[in-house]
Amino acid sequence: MTRFLTAAVFSLALTAAASAQTAQTPAPANARGARMIERLCGAMKPAQAWGRYAERLSDRLNLDQKQKDLLRAWQEARIKAREDSRTAQCSPKPDLATFQGRLDYRQKRIESQLATFKATRAPLEAFYAGLNDKQKASWDEFRDRRGDRRRNRRDN
Repeated sequence: MTRFLTAAVFSLALTAAASAQTAQTPAPANARGARMIERLCGAMKPAQAWGRYAERLSDRLNLDQKQKDLLRAWQEARIKAREDSRTAQCSPKPDLATFQGRLDYRQKRIESQLATFKATRAPLEAFYAGLNDKQKASWDEFRDRRGDRRRNRRDN
């Protein structure tokens, strides 16, 4: 029985030491998270892809001027929210060298995603409400196919 207790205490001590070391182990510089932070916090790319998406959507739905204005308001809110999110996540630049730093960054990222969603929801709802039934059906189909393509890319 004494051997069992000694072995259990020794095992527990080794596990605790390994856990403490793992918690403070720095992430390698080429780790996926470090590369993501460099892309996110580096030079911001212009929102050209979003502009192309808006143009294709406008053409596909045959929007009138009022609807184009609502689309532009949604687009501008999305771009501003994205910039605000990036600023929130990168100021100060996250420290991914420790476990605690990675957890703090994950929390900051989730909070900024929620803020982005809240900032863009009202303009998106206004745009969608401004569409007629035929345009809504076309947009829903367009979004579904876009989502299917994304899922297929992930699955492959």
